[in-house]
Amino acid sequence: MKNTSWIRKNWLLVAGISFIGVHVGTYFLQRSAKQSVKSVSKQTKEY
Repeated sequence: MKNTSWIRKNWLLVAGISFIGVHVGTYFLQRSAKQSVKSVSKQTKEY
């Protein structure tokens, strides 16, 4: 049960790291989505 007490003590740190992680993850997902859309639009223009 030592792990739960560590999370209870550092819940703010864990929440902050997970919050930043989610934001960075969504940012990279948006970037990759935009790049894939650009590549798809290029392919449609070629045909």
